[in-house]
Amino acid sequence: MKATSQRLSWGQKISYGSGDFAFNLYWQGISLYLFYFYTDVLGLPNALAGIIYAIGSFWDAGTDPIMGYLADRTRTRWGRYRPYLLFVPIPMALGYIMLLWHPSDMSVTSLGIVALIGQLIFRLLFTMASTPYSALMARMTSNSEDRAGMAGARMLFAYLGAFSVVVLAGGLLENADSDREAFMSLAVISGILATAIFWICFAICREPPDDDAQAPNLTIKQSLVSLRQNTPFLVVFAAVVLMTTGTTVIGKTMIYFFEYQMGNRNGAQIALMAFGLTGLLVIPFWTFVTLKTSKRLVWMVGSFFLSLALLGFLVNPATSQNMVILNYIAMSIGAGAFAITFWGMLPDTVEYGEWKTGHRVESMVFGFATFAQKSAVALSALILGVLLDVIGYQAGIVQSEETLSGLRMIIVFVPLAGVVTSVACIYFYPLSPQRHADIVAELQSRA
Repeated sequence: MKATSQRLSWGQKISYGSGDFAFNLYWQGISLYLFYFYTDVLGLPNALAGIIYAIGSFWDAGTDPIMGYLADRTRTRWGRYRPYLLFVPIPMALGYIMLLWHPSDMSVTSLGIVALIGQLIFRLLFTMASTPYSALMARMTSNSEDRAGMAGARMLFAYLGAFSVVVLAGGLLENADSDREAFMSLAVISGILATAIFWICFAICREPPDDDAQAPNLTIKQSLVSLRQNTPFLVVFAAVVLMTTGTTVIGKTMIYFFEYQMGNRNGAQIALMAFGLTGLLVIPFWTFVTLKTSKRLVWMVGSFFLSLALLGFLVNPATSQNMVILNYIAMSIGAGAFAITFWGMLPDTVEYGEWKTGHRVESMVFGFATFAQKSAVALSALILGVLLDVIGYQAGIVQSEETLSGLRMIIVFVPLAGVVTSVACIYFYPLSPQRHADIVAELQSRA
C-alpha cells in the first residue's frame, strides 16, 4: 500500500485538520478538567484520582497499537480509515457523557469504580476513532511539505477546539447551579458538536484506492520488528513521551494555581483561553518556519522558548493576574512548536520504515505514537497525584504557603524536565527535508 504522491490543496489540508477540532473537544476536556472533576467535584482522594486517571490513560495507550493493527486490515467501500469517523462518533459521545456523570449518594469506593468504568469505555471508543484518523495523514500524501501543512491545519483546529472547551466550560462553571450540572452540560454539548464535525470530516476527506487486494499479511511480531529498525520513529517516540509528560502538567495545574494561589478560579478560564488563542496565532508562524528550515530545528527552538517561560514563572511574584497570564502565553508560544513538529515528523517516519525494511506499517506507527502520547498523560497524572499529596494539598480548603510553594515547583520543574530531556532525544532525529525527499524518490523508483 502506498500513499498518493499527488500534492494536496490547502482546502484538502484544512478539511483533514478540522477533525482535530472534534477530538480536542474531548481531549482538552479530559486534560484540563477531569483531574479537577475527580478531586473537587467527585471528592476522590488525590492519589486515587491519579491512579484512576492513569489506569484509563494506560488502557487508552495500550489499545492504540492494537487499533492500528486492525485499521491496517480494514477494507470497506469508504476506505481503510474513514469508516471509523462515520460509525464511532455516536458511541463515543455517549461514553463521554458517562465519563462526566456525577452519581449521587455513593461511597468513595463506589465513586472510584464508576469513574474507572467510565474511563475504560470512553477511552476505548476514543482510540477507535483517533488512531485511524491520525494514520489518514500518511495515506493522503507522501509529500513532506504537504504533511507539514496538514500538521499546521490540524494544530490550528486543535487549539481552536481547546479554546472552545475553555470558553464553554468557563461559562458553564460560572453560571450553572452546580459544578455537577456544569460538567454534564459540557459532556452533552461537546458530544453533539464533535459528532457533527467527525461526519463532516468523513464526507470531505478521501483516501487513494488500495493497490493491493488483500490486507497486509504482516504479523504483529513482524510489524514490531519493522518499528524497532525505524530509528527516526524511535527518536520521536522517546521525545514525545518526555515532552508530553511534562507539558500536560501545565494544563492540569492551571485551575489549581488560580483557585488557591490567586483566589480566583475564573482567572484560570481566562488563562486557558489566552493559552489556546496564543496557540492559534503562533501555529501559522511555526508552520512557516518549519517549511523554511526543518522540523528538528523548530522542536529545539520552541523547547528553548518554553524553558525560558517556565523559569520565568518561577520568579513571577504572582501578585498580578495579568502577569501570570502573560507567563502562560509565553509557554503557549513554545509549546506550539512541539505540536507542529510532532505531527509533521511522524508520517515521515513511515516512509523511512518502508525504505529500511520493505514494510509499510503506517497505522502501527501512529498507533504506537499515540500510545506514547497517552502513556505520558497517564504518567503525568500519577506524578501529579503523588506530588499533590507530598506538598499537602487538600481540596476545598485554604492552602498553606508551603503547599502553594510546592505547587509552583510542580508547575515549573516537571514540565522543564520533560522539555530538556526531549531535546536531548530529538537532537538525534536523522530525517532532514532533503533526506526524506530522497527516500520517497527511491521508494517510487522501486515501485
